[in-house]
Amino acid sequence: MHAPSVNPDDKRIFDKLSTLCIDTVSGILMGMGYPDQYITNIPPITTDVKMIGRARTMRYLPIRPDLTEIAKGNFPFSLTHRVVEDTQPGDILMVDAGGCTESGFIGDVIVSRFIVKGGAGIVMDGAIRDLTELRRMGLPIFTKGVHAAVCQRRLVGVDHNAIIKLSDVSVIPGDIILGDDEGTIVIPSSLAEQVAEKGIDTEHREAYLRKVIEEGQRPIHEVYPPNEEVLKAYEAYKRQELQ
Repeated sequence: MHAPSVNPDDKRIFDKLSTLCIDTVSGILMGMGYPDQYITNIPPITTDVKMIGRARTMRYLPIRPDLTEIAKGNFPFSLTHRVVEDTQPGDILMVDAGGCTESGFIGDVIVSRFIVKGGAGIVMDGAIRDLTELRRMGLPIFTKGVHAAVCQRRLVGVDHNAIIKLSDVSVIPGDIILGDDEGTIVIPSSLAEQVAEKGIDTEHREAYLRKVIEEGQRPIHEVYPPNEEVLKAYEAYKRQELQ
């Protein structure tokens, strides 16, 4: 399925961030005062995953009849239908289900519509349905579990475009989400440009340090972290690359 292109501003920053691994981003965010942005224990359903996009948040609560009636009034079909129809290219569904894995939040049919609308991925601290088919569809999906039952067995959708919590990480709508085989990390939108530039510099330097180590001429304590001599050699290496 073809997903529409994201807007030029997002594409520029997404292109930069998509070259980085989340380990690098985690270290940079920690240095900027954000040490807890990595979402733990929500792995991808496939390997060789790369995901980048903006957070579109959803929140589910344990089901109860009166809450279900309120939800029906707010979302005549369902919260999932509403959010998927509102999806913009590059959106990533960030779904707070309170850790409940006793019913499936979404399946292959609704995900098909999400892809058509330009959705870039799903991160869910609950469960999904139709795992086999979703794997074939190729959308990056990170989920805590899988369950055959429909959402209404245990959960009711109550809110969207609000601040949520996933694995003790606060997610604000519009945050940039980066995902790979190790999981996902939340990048505050206001810091994205800085994170991208610092990340590119960091990974370039670390590639050089690996090269020095592989040459076998220096012990690890001189190279990582690099001492003054190694840093000077790296600066010379960068200048030579630019020539």
